Amino acid sequence: MDIKYEVKTSDKLGRYLVAAKDIRAGERILAEQPFVLGPSSDTSLVCFNCYLPLINKFFVCKFCAVAPICPGDGCPEGIAKWHVQKECEFFRELKLNLNMSPIKMVQNVGSLLTLRALLQRDNKSWDDFMKLETHLDQRRNSSVWEYYQTTVNFVSELKLLNDDDDKNLVQKVCAAIDVNSFEVRGPPIPALGYAETLRGVYLQAALMAHHCTGNTIISINDNNALMCHSSKDIKKGEIIYYNYTDPLKGTALRQEHLLMGKYFQCTCERCLDATELGTHMSSALCPACKTGFITKAGEKWQCHHCKEETDDSVIGFKVKCCENKLDVINKKDEKELEEYIRNVSLVLAPNHYLLIDAKQRLAGVLRDAINREPRPTKKMMRRKLNLCEELLPMLEVLSPGISRTKAITMYELHLAIVQLAKKEFDSREITGPEYLDELLNAEKHLKRSIEMLLIEPGNSPEGELCAKALEQYRMLKGTMATILDGIHEEGKVYVTEIDEERLNDVD
Repeated sequence: MDIKYEVKTSDKLGRYLVAAKDIRAGERILAEQPFVLGPSSDTSLVCFNCYLPLINKFFVCKFCAVAPICPGDGCPEGIAKWHVQKECEFFRELKLNLNMSPIKMVQNVGSLLTLRALLQRDNKSWDDFMKLETHLDQRRNSSVWEYYQTTVNFVSELKLLNDDDDKNLVQKVCAAIDVNSFEVRGPPIPALGYAETLRGVYLQAALMAHHCTGNTIISINDNNALMCHSSKDIKKGEIIYYNYTDPLKGTALRQEHLLMGKYFQCTCERCLDATELGTHMSSALCPACKTGFITKAGEKWQCHHCKEETDDSVIGFKVKCCENKLDVINKKDEKELEEYIRNVSLVLAPNHYLLIDAKQRLAGVLRDAINREPRPTKKMMRRKLNLCEELLPMLEVLSPGISRTKAITMYELHLAIVQLAKKEFDSREITGPEYLDELLNAEKHLKRSIEMLLIEPGNSPEGELCAKALEQYRMLKGTMATILDGIHEEGKVYVTEIDEERLNDVD
């Protein structure tokens, strides 16, 4: 078996993974099924067997007479089933000995994941699960500790624990799940598409250390199998990193997320750099010189151009106002988004995460409008194209190598280029060779997008986009061949930019 990683230990990182060999970008590092998977603690009611949301009514398992399950014909075929025989027998004993009712289970569906973890104590992987980081001392006597006391009380009622068990065992299991779980898409309700977000604990993937740029990409398919691929080349002995946070958020928000959910402060290169690797994702425009970007240093903001300092009370207030405004605008309205971007651009740096958020949403609104309207305007297409071009350089820095967001952005960019070029060619604003130039440019972005999407599970939204992109590529090549034939029929020769450079070199 080709082992790609090995487990190391350090005082700073605890247990973590390093490359056992040189790993190429796009190479699979590990694949595993979850040790335990289930609904989050604040979930709505779901089927205990397949995790489909139960909206109006539910049936009860006919064997244990306790577990809420799908009504009607039961759980759909092709979806993993989780109400296994061992659990069913345990619930049956609860019914017989404690007169446990289904309503009690409904009321405590948020504790189901913890319960299912505890029912695996005779599993050979239980010891590995209990070795996961919990930060239990930091959680003790906190609001989180108090929140999970409901789960502690519920498990206590089930008589699941022995007298010699650690009195904080349930809290420890809750902590292990909170700190180490990955979000998993639950099965959607047919026709409605609504699904609950589940959480899964993957024992090997949980050992990956965090870095805000990372070197891996993770996907989870409909069978709940986690696949971890390298997003860029990893040398033997280098740490295998995964980004626990959203790369398109500013440092303060990422640090807050890590402190609240993972109980540590990140000290990666991006977090220690006030400019966030030169992207200025948390910077504002300098009110003094009007051209430089100011970044926060303690209670002051300093301009990188004129070195002028401004109090945090001034700039921080402006940033907060911009954040509050984004919260209240209609994010599906093109005009409101354009107005927000125009106004906030007078205060924040062009790549500030609030502006990036608004620009991404605007690109999505424009995409839907272009696809929906029978005669979309060139202005809409050009605006979408420009938005994608603005996002890409920043994504190359913050998500180097293979990136899901970058792949989607490149796909949308190629689409905008093709749609705009066709409209301009049909109205004779550009010639055949110019049209072909644009299509070649679109092909470049589409090929890179496909290369990144190929590692996605086929039944995931990204995998479906990959299939769509492959079909778009086939159609694009056909269009390019038709245009080239038309150029040749006119007795002309098409010369690419590369050919022109070679001719110039000969001259």
